[in-house]
Amino acid sequence: MNRLQHFLRAKTQFNLHSPFVYGLYTEVLFSRAEGVPRGRYEGALWRMERHYGVAAVRSGGEAAFSCSDGDFLVLDHPHRREDRWQTVMDDARWQVTLDFFDYGIAVRNPRLSRQHFILR
Repeated sequence: MNRLQHFLRAKTQFNLHSPFVYGLYTEVLFSRAEGVPRGRYEGALWRMERHYGVAAVRSGGEAAFSCSDGDFLVLDHPHRREDRWQTVMDDARWQVTLDFFDYGIAVRNPRLSRQHFILR
């Protein structure tokens, strides 16, 4: 998928009907904060680490951490490695996937319904 296709399919917070995803989107990923690193992947990961109070384990464009809301996997530029992103989305252990084009987030939390979101 290229950036234009992604943009045309992507939704904003106003189209989210999952309370968990809406909260993650508005309160964590797009909250205003000072000292946020440049880059969408780094900025998102920094915000998530600060919000949940954990340090992510990083390895080659991927970061993972666990907290009370579940297990998180954050991938840098998932569409550059489409096969890896597709594997994560198809894996039944990940209930929610969020595709922001520049980075992707997978969430493992058995209390959530299995859903895939394409977001701006």
